[in-house]
Order: sequence, then C-alpha cells, then structure tokens
Amino acid sequence: MLRRDPHLPKKEDDAGESAPLSTSLTTAAAASHSSPMPYRRRCQFLVSDASFRHRHRFLLLFVLAAIIALYFILVPADFILSNISNNVKSDHPPILYGHVHMAKTGGTSLNGIIANKFDHVCGHKGYSYDAYNDNEKAKARNGAVVLSGGSVWSRSRVNPRIMSDIGYENCDYISNELDWSFWKQFGNGKFHGVNMELHVPCRDRIEHLMSMCNYEEHGKVGENGLPTKHKIACDAKTDEELFNSVKKCFLYLNRYDHSLLELFDVKCFSFHNQFTNYIDHMSAILSHRRFESTPYVKRETNDVRNKEEECIWYNPGVREKVDKFLLDTIPYYQFCDSCMGSENEIAT
Repeated sequence: MLRRDPHLPKKEDDAGESAPLSTSLTTAAAASHSSPMPYRRRCQFLVSDASFRHRHRFLLLFVLAAIIALYFILVPADFILSNISNNVKSDHPPILYGHVHMAKTGGTSLNGIIANKFDHVCGHKGYSYDAYNDNEKAKARNGAVVLSGGSVWSRSRVNPRIMSDIGYENCDYISNELDWSFWKQFGNGKFHGVNMELHVPCRDRIEHLMSMCNYEEHGKVGENGLPTKHKIACDAKTDEELFNSVKKCFLYLNRYDHSLLELFDVKCFSFHNQFTNYIDHMSAILSHRRFESTPYVKRETNDVRNKEEECIWYNPGVREKVDKFLLDTIPYYQFCDSCMGSENEIAT
C-alpha cells in the first residue's frame, strides 16, 4: 500500500480537507525534482568531480610526455633538426653567387654598390652589414672619390684573413680578389650542400690591358716624381720584346682559370653594363636592404687614363698582334671570348 511521505506538508482543498493520496504522490515527486540538493551532498559531489578531472588531466599529461619521450628516443636527432630547419622561413636564394673580381674591371665599385643595395653580401671591398655607415663616412670625408688599395685595411677593403675568420655561412653573394683556387671550397656543392654560380666580368681585351698598364707600380717613382706606369713597347724590334712589355702590365689574371668550369656554372657579364643590367639582374635575386646610402661614393684605384699617351691606339699592326697574343695565352680572355654573346652571358 502506498503511504504518504510524512515529510510532505499537508495540502488541504478549498473545503479544508486533506488532498487525495494520488495528488500527494505527484506533489512529492515534483518536489523531489525541483528541490535543490542538500548542501553537504552537493559539496561532496563537487569535490569528487574536481578530483576526477584532476586525475584525468594528469593522466593525459603523462601519456603526452611518454609519447614525446618515445619520439626523441626512436627518431634520429639529425632528422629532427633537419625538419625544424626546413620549416623555418628563409629569404636566402636557393644557391650562392660568387663575383670573380678581375683586376681593373670595375669590381671595387660593383662590390660596394651591391653591398649597399642588398643584404647578405660579403666582399673584399665591402659587406652589407656596415655598408650604409661606410658610405656615409665616405660622403662626409670628401663627397667624391675615395682611393683604395695599398696595405691599409678598412671597411671598404677587408683583410682576406678576416673574411675567412668571419666565414661565409650567412652570405648570398661573395666577391673576392684572390686567385681562382679560393673558390674551390664552394665547388660542386661542397659548402653545406649549396651550389654556387660564378659571375665573371668581361671587357675589351686591349682596353683591359691598357687599364692594367695604367695601374701604378707601388713604391716606384719616375723622374717626374710621380708613380711610374707601364707602357707597351710599340717600337719593339721583336715580338718577344713586345710581348714582354705586355706581360709587365698583367695584374692578377690568375683569378680565373678554366678549372672553375669543372666546379661551377660560370656566367659572364659586360663590363659596360655591370652598373645597369647586371645590378638589375641581381636585384631580382638578392634581398634588398631596408636603408640605402645614396649617392654611392666610388672607390677608385686608378688615376684617369690619358689615352693620347697610349701608343697602341696609333699602331693597328701592334694592336692586332697584341690582341691575338692575349687571346692565345690567357685563359680569362679565352673564357670571355666564348661566353659573351652566348646563353651564359648575363644580360637583361
């Protein structure tokens, strides 16, 4: 038999009598659902629920830590590091670029301008990281030509030993004036697995020869008290005498050798277009510096030539003979002769 819950209050109808039993049961059920949980039981429930969540979270953290530890134990460290480095965003081009700075081809100014315009340029005649201040100082000194050369090292003429100590790991474009063997360390992807493309400047052979002849002999002074210049023996009695006078003008032609063709993709560019077309070409490859010091102050190493004193321009026979001698005997001129006008010439 159903009994009324003694805890429920009596409910009387309009006549004052007790409510029917069924009504009492319904009311009790509703009250059991609507009445709040006793305070003590509610506290016990919350404590037990928080404890469960805490244990659950601890278990998840433990499992995650175990998975990470297992990953580092089973996966080689080199693989992990390589994947991390591969996912790091880089603004470096996929290959390195090298400027074979042949003497008397405008390379001093080219190196300086490129270092002033672009990042990650490492050159004997200037680095990107301090090119701005270096050019600002040059402007403040005289606002015109600054001579370089001799035995004095500066930010515009970096000691090769210092360059080697710094290293080339953060370079995209390297310019150097050492003999060709310097580049072997970068050949065939030896340098951290990154290939390099070499760029060689080319100019007219006779013009180049006479520019080398115009380069003063350090420490030698003529009767007029000025540094001596080499001259071509246009009046030589024999070819041997003529060619010996030519050889005296040579300056560091060993910076290029055909052996480079076995180690690199070697391209050429025109001496006359290097400050326009060539820089435009590199502008599409190298990352630009945030600030550029303008105008660039050229660093000259030669006095202005006096072509009227160069006898070779008045002797076509001598000029032809000397030109053939240069092409037959000097690898650098042979390379330029075959490269210029070919698909390997950089021309935009």
